[in-house]
Amino acid sequence: MSEGRIPLIGEKFPEMEVVTTHGKIKLPEDFKGKWFVLFSHPGDFTPVCTTEFYSFAKKYEEFKKLNTELIGLSVDSNISHIEWVMWIEKNLKVEVPFPIIADPMGNVAKRLGMIHAESSTATVRAVFIVDDKGIVRLILYYPMEIGRNIDEILRAIRALQLVDKAGVVTPANWPNNELIGDKVINPAPRTIKDAKMRLGQPFDWWFTYKEVKTA
Repeated sequence: MSEGRIPLIGEKFPEMEVVTTHGKIKLPEDFKGKWFVLFSHPGDFTPVCTTEFYSFAKKYEEFKKLNTELIGLSVDSNISHIEWVMWIEKNLKVEVPFPIIADPMGNVAKRLGMIHAESSTATVRAVFIVDDKGIVRLILYYPMEIGRNIDEILRAIRALQLVDKAGVVTPANWPNNELIGDKVINPAPRTIKDAKMRLGQPFDWWFTYKEVKTA
């Protein structure tokens, strides 16, 4: 994968060794068998980023229940990250339990395509969801001015894990879809025979759904 190109969905997450507030980490090797969310933020000691880290920290156990780890990143130094994490713990009364990648030269950010035209130095709010085999499964990009919805990231992980487990696809706003509630959609039929077997089902042969256990 060339430097500066965003890794594509379905590709292996690029191998790299990074320096973090928890020591050196090899990606994706050190998270083998686990999912992880790597998310970048424009800078330490900024209001929107602080609210995001507070929310990620408060919901960390929900990610853990999904066999998912969190990794932050910005083009700040390790010392800056440590000072900011300590400030959050002291003033907001929450511990940041996940590592933050120090990337003062921007090498990791450039390799992952996290620096866009909005700024030549600061990372945008990128999110990479990587599965337990090291494959990129979902990518989100937000501008600097808009904080992320952490519940949506959790929802996406739950949906991806259900897709893998049950071989289905999920509708809009799952599990609160306006048409079929918490049910899921059957994949498209692969043959005419399969399509004919679905005739008469709501809504049609190309749009059928079912219930699955999520636990």
